[in-house]
Amino acid sequence: MLQRYRLSQLLILLLVVALQGCSQGKYIYWKKPAQLPEEAVTGFLAYQYIGLNQVADEAVADYCLQLTAQRSPGYQLFLLQLSCAERWLAQPLTGEQRQQAMGYYNRALMPLVRAAITGQDTRPLNLQLKLQVDKDENGLAFEQFFVAADLQAYDPYMLRQQDNGLGITVVGQRENTCSERDRYFPPEGIFRPLTVMPVKLDFSNPVLPVLTLRGVYMQQQQQWPLAQQHYPLNYDPASAYLCLVEVAVADQLEKTGLFNADKVEEKLGIYAIEPLSKDKIPVLMLHGLNSSPLIWRRLSWAIFSNPQLSARYQVWHVFYPSGPPPFFNAMRLRKHADDLLQHISPDLQAVAANNMVLVGHSMGGIISKTFVQNSGTALWDTTFYRPAAELPVDADIRQTLQDIFIFAAKPYVKAVVFIDTPHRGAATADSWIGRLASAMITLPKAVKNVFGNMWLALTNKDIKPAMRGYMHGFGPNSVDVLSPKHPLVQQLTLLPLQVPVYSVIGNNNVGRCADFASCPALNDSVVPYSSAHLPQAQAEYVVASQHNSYQSPQAIEFILKVLSSDTGLSQ
Repeated sequence: MLQRYRLSQLLILLLVVALQGCSQGKYIYWKKPAQLPEEAVTGFLAYQYIGLNQVADEAVADYCLQLTAQRSPGYQLFLLQLSCAERWLAQPLTGEQRQQAMGYYNRALMPLVRAAITGQDTRPLNLQLKLQVDKDENGLAFEQFFVAADLQAYDPYMLRQQDNGLGITVVGQRENTCSERDRYFPPEGIFRPLTVMPVKLDFSNPVLPVLTLRGVYMQQQQQWPLAQQHYPLNYDPASAYLCLVEVAVADQLEKTGLFNADKVEEKLGIYAIEPLSKDKIPVLMLHGLNSSPLIWRRLSWAIFSNPQLSARYQVWHVFYPSGPPPFFNAMRLRKHADDLLQHISPDLQAVAANNMVLVGHSMGGIISKTFVQNSGTALWDTTFYRPAAELPVDADIRQTLQDIFIFAAKPYVKAVVFIDTPHRGAATADSWIGRLASAMITLPKAVKNVFGNMWLALTNKDIKPAMRGYMHGFGPNSVDVLSPKHPLVQQLTLLPLQVPVYSVIGNNNVGRCADFASCPALNDSVVPYSSAHLPQAQAEYVVASQHNSYQSPQAIEFILKVLSSDTGLSQ
């Protein structure tokens, strides 16, 4: 059923692309390009090429700029402008002249690319277009293409960036095969940035010239040679990400993940948004309770839109059902991170396997802490009277319990950004709303198997009094664990953090107070400042927020500065 739903979502996106005028998307809409006159190519084009070749180098720029005034728009003019622009760009130019020439080149190229990727038959206009597209990093062909310039986000924060080089940026899409490396990517589909460039104009048939275009698969910005000059190719990974966001269904799994986790258990994992790279630093983003990776739209887009950061970092998103207790989910996500890094770098020597930045919101911050703390037996001793070796349970249950309660800091994590994180719990968990939510949560079989079997073997004499109230039935759920009274949450705050950490804290009433010093009751409507504050943080930033600081432009700017700074990461 989910597979059919994903396919239907992709079909909807393809229909939107084909129509190029629909504005009914969740997060993006498509501009409808203006219809251009279609002037046919004639034999006169050859004479114009002869005239162009006779123009002196120093006069080429003026000749190019005058072409538009001399002829009406059409494929004949576009081809001539492209050829003129190539001569112009081949000259030594100042920075301003280069920008002017690149803009001229891209404007002439755009209508040719549009016709090619939509499959428009231009042969009646005496021109044949051929599009040759690179395959993706796994050697698989893209199935659909659309022009990035037509994509517009409803969110004004995510406005498309200006061109940064030559060529027309296009998003290539194909279905996720759910096998091999595809299992590390979102199931909704593979979306990759391409840049389309002309590579050959064949006049061997003078009545039907053939223009061959190449879709260059871009994993980072590349240089394109023109005579003795080199120019950067346009590179737009942010548009590819927004297309993925548009068809993503993770937000429809939020409540299911909280109240009926078994239905989305198979979705738990770490998903790379771009090609896996052993040479780029992973930024692993962890959502909170009743949430999904789609909360990271703005932050992910901001990284992809920054050439320096997108060249240095790769964006990974976590999805986990948020009903089970965070310590249980943390155990599973640590294993997923270990496995993914082992896949990228079997010898664990690559940059990606020795550097990671975590960004965790709310409960995702609590999970992030378990990546950078050495628990020793502190959490175990808070829970059980007996050491692990003496606990009367079978070997598999004992090992799982040890993995939950006993962990060591992951050496590959080098920094953490906490956002609205209830380090000391949140009183909301003990309110009537919290109790109602807790009562509605159905724990997955994976949790029931551990704690249900544990209860068959243990008695109250094995579990310490402070924990007994949280270990009833099939064990605690996520809301229970976020209580300020929960012994493990309090114990976790006593464990040293092994890497530099940074805090973003929300303030739900900036008119009432600006900081904790002037307003001890400062909070984000869910988490009080007193719970979110960490004295050991390298830097702390308070932003206007209703427990959604992940979308604050000021918070995102703060996080980008952290990523741009020296945080002990490999360069």
